[in-house]
Amino acid sequence: MRRFFAFVYCFSALAFAACDDNKGDSPEQWFRQPEVTVDGLTAEVTCLTLFGKGVLASNPCGFVCQPVSSASTAPAITVTDPRIEDSMLKCTLTSLAPETVYMVYPFVDMNGERMAGKPAVFQTWEAPEEPDPDNPGPDEPKPDPDPDPDPDNPDPDKPTPPQDPGATRHSGWAELLGEKENADYYYAYYMCANAPTVRNYTVCFSKELCGPIWVAYPMHKYYTNGDVGRNEKWQYGPIIPTSVQPSLKSAYKPINSYSRGHMLASNDRQSSVAINEQTYYFTNMSPQIQNGFNGGIWKDLELNCHKMICSDTLYMVTGAHFANRNTTCEDNSKPAKKVTVPTNFYKVLIRSKAGDTGKPLWELSADEIECAGYWFDHKSYSGVTPSQFIKSVEWIEQQTGQTFFPNVPQAPKGKLNTSFWKI
Repeated sequence: MRRFFAFVYCFSALAFAACDDNKGDSPEQWFRQPEVTVDGLTAEVTCLTLFGKGVLASNPCGFVCQPVSSASTAPAITVTDPRIEDSMLKCTLTSLAPETVYMVYPFVDMNGERMAGKPAVFQTWEAPEEPDPDNPGPDEPKPDPDPDPDPDNPDPDKPTPPQDPGATRHSGWAELLGEKENADYYYAYYMCANAPTVRNYTVCFSKELCGPIWVAYPMHKYYTNGDVGRNEKWQYGPIIPTSVQPSLKSAYKPINSYSRGHMLASNDRQSSVAINEQTYYFTNMSPQIQNGFNGGIWKDLELNCHKMICSDTLYMVTGAHFANRNTTCEDNSKPAKKVTVPTNFYKVLIRSKAGDTGKPLWELSADEIECAGYWFDHKSYSGVTPSQFIKSVEWIEQQTGQTFFPNVPQAPKGKLNTSFWKI
């Protein structure tokens, strides 16, 4: 059987530096990043901790393993009898569900409280014996009544996406940015709650800033056709540790200071309640001025982007930029967490020029692709339209230090065809 080693399937593998005095700034810093070796439906998990000798043996400890998708029927597993080797925890997870994305994290119960470490996310890979004809690919929606070519799942005889393991986790996802080696960043890849093989969106989240850096996602009528409205199910994101997320069951404090601004808009996920609910994860929220921004120019931009959706798929990144950290607000926690308020917000977009080529972007030439961005100071606006704030993607890269669309290396990021974008 095949074997492979995976630190994290859905977001970066980040390890905490060991402290000589075994002290950390938060409970999770007592644990290093778990390591997972997957063999079909079995996973070996190890986690080095910073606890002194004998601590693990004298306190309840183990691992919690559960499916990432809330739609999965696979049961959660709690291991309370791990193998202990000095400051190392180990366990073997067996009889896992096939082709399922799991997250696993270590814990130690001390003084009536549970201390938990960062999760590692992995995927089992042994497929069922009989393939499912209604779900042929890892990112292909089931056929809809008015099918369009799926650019992310070309025919089997077509070439596969060019592989660059240093760029992104999924080389066929045109919207993705590369993962940076930054101990402050957490990455989460959220699949659709009602269709676990279809991606919904990806988030890069900063613990220090207590908010998202960027959210990347596809825009297609598969996601937008419908009218489920705003479900208002505010909740923690399931992959990123809750200890680093803001608590946002109600708005930021002081009251009436900033609204909970969606990075991926609720209106962008209207085809089912399940995928709409995922836009209400706290990891998808950023503090935004309501009057004149979130309820004004930003809302207009979100709605106008729908005009550019095409059968080839429109790919987007919504980002927050921090030119300084001078302004903060607070979440609903007690004691409250400080949340840094962005100085700028932006969106970058990429799609095929024709809109109906039936090919993924990485197969097209630069002349067949259009991309652009929209950049805003975080302030109230009046008497303006989103089209006045269009920029080249290259210009936004220079402001943010981000590299957009590494999976489409031929993207014409330095060119800007303003007449193409009906925004």
